[in-house]
Amino acid sequence: MKIAVACMGEEVSMHFGHSEVFRVFEGTKDSFQETKIIHSPGHGKGSLPQLLIKEEVGVLITGGLGEGAMQKLEAGGIEVIRGAEGPPAVAVNEYLLGTLQSRGEACKGHHDHSHDHGTEKQGCHGQGGCR
Repeated sequence: MKIAVACMGEEVSMHFGHSEVFRVFEGTKDSFQETKIIHSPGHGKGSLPQLLIKEEVGVLITGGLGEGAMQKLEAGGIEVIRGAEGPPAVAVNEYLLGTLQSRGEACKGHHDHSHDHGTEKQGCHGQGGCR
């Protein structure tokens, strides 16, 4: 199974649509490795979900994302885990061990950016989703 982690620098991105890259991991809870880096084409309507669906990703780990993106990913067969933070390999390890659970909720009406994104450390979606 391919697990993609939305990243900003060396951390899980707090905002799926603003991710710089998606780090793709494969393996089991006993042994996994990063197999690919997918560079984001930018925050275009529907482009990121389609990119991950085309790459046959099974799981997306992110800090948070909008409701539309989440629906597109899930419709494409991708399990979405939101509310993650920290280094991507740690998030993947926690997911494979069953200790990383999706938390928070997808942003509604995100296209207008009318809600408070908070600080980069807390993010719009980390620690409880949209506010």
